[in-house]
Amino acid sequence: MTYQLTVGLEVHVELKTKTKMFCGCANDPFNSKPNINVCPVCYGLPGALPLLNKEAVRLTFELGQALKGTIAETTFWARKNYFYPDLPKGYQISQSTSPLVEQARIEIDGVCHQIQRIHLEEDAGKSVHPNGLSGSLVNYNRAGVPLMEMVTEPDFHSAEDAKRFCQEIQRIVRALGISDADMEKGQMRCEANISVSVTEKLGEKVEVKNINSFRAVEKAIAYEYERQTELLDKGESVIHETRTWDSIASKTVSMRSKETSADYRYFPEPDLPIVEIEVGAVKSAQLPEDRRRALEAIGTPATIAQSLVDKQLDSRVLVINNREPEAAKEAAHLMLESTAFASLDLEDQIKLLSAKKSSGWTKDTLAGAMKEISNGKTAEEVIATYSEKFVLEPIIVEVITANQAAVNDYTSGKENALHFLVGQVMAKTKGKANINEVRTELQEYFKKS
Repeated sequence: MTYQLTVGLEVHVELKTKTKMFCGCANDPFNSKPNINVCPVCYGLPGALPLLNKEAVRLTFELGQALKGTIAETTFWARKNYFYPDLPKGYQISQSTSPLVEQARIEIDGVCHQIQRIHLEEDAGKSVHPNGLSGSLVNYNRAGVPLMEMVTEPDFHSAEDAKRFCQEIQRIVRALGISDADMEKGQMRCEANISVSVTEKLGEKVEVKNINSFRAVEKAIAYEYERQTELLDKGESVIHETRTWDSIASKTVSMRSKETSADYRYFPEPDLPIVEIEVGAVKSAQLPEDRRRALEAIGTPATIAQSLVDKQLDSRVLVINNREPEAAKEAAHLMLESTAFASLDLEDQIKLLSAKKSSGWTKDTLAGAMKEISNGKTAEEVIATYSEKFVLEPIIVEVITANQAAVNDYTSGKENALHFLVGQVMAKTKGKANINEVRTELQEYFKKS
């Protein structure tokens, strides 16, 4: 029997603000000592009043505008009630029926994915389970950190597409400066709502939580597809539940029956007013998809374009293409293959590429030039040194005398022998001669002889 996989995603991203969502405590859950960045608001102590973080709202709008979403005219916050050991208030201040952004979208390689809503809430603390302890510890530094949640429509039909979407979200929020979105630090987390069916009607939904890597997103969805189809093939039902991803066993494990909105007992947060929103001009933002297309338009292969965008090196290649079009392809490869080249100033990169072209430098010559610049010389000094003029004839005679076997191979029709001889001459000049001139003079020498 053929089953249709359908996946909706919930992506949580911690925002890059100085302070927490509803208080003035530092937003630094990863580097600080445990339970340092906390206050009565974080703990939800009686009489403590939350104060809305305007910057967190602004960053969410910025993402919504970049993704062509509809920005709310008014919004309010609500209390989402549930017990969890690292949720000190016993409730989370979130948004239920009034998300800041609705109906946004992301296009990836020509495929448009719909985002139902983007809303703001506060993060919970973090439970720690040290080896050797019978109990657990709780670090509340993360409690109250601004957390943006993005909920997609159920329009993914493969684990690979879902993984690629999450990767694109990370690229986008990093490009906009909204979040570092480091999954290892918990700054970005994913949950997947997965169902399978044999008809257009969606099957019973299973939510998988605690997915903390892109590879795990793909593996968790693939595992759930196999688990659910096996149940249906045996005539059993899929239970509407919440499961967790066990990365060690590479499987999902049941946590609890799935909550509904009624279980959370949402009600308006009484200590925060309704917010009227005045959205300014849309900030111009070039998304990763646009940047990949710009690179591909100048002939950069898709995989290299993606890597350049991920490493924030794409703008340099485009500038080089405008000024030295013939060097753009080589620049794209050097940016990824050579840390020394990527770390140079843009102007030095352009000067070296231009000198390499005009002087016929080899890769080794270029590598030597980059090393000298990294040791403190200017590009102009290095180029002047490496552009030294050589009287090639005596060097050619010396090389030919010392490599008679290669000479015999070349004169008998083996063209590759010439490459060897060229290399020997370049070695004698320590790579500073013009390789094209070396090749030409060698050929002329053989013609005369």
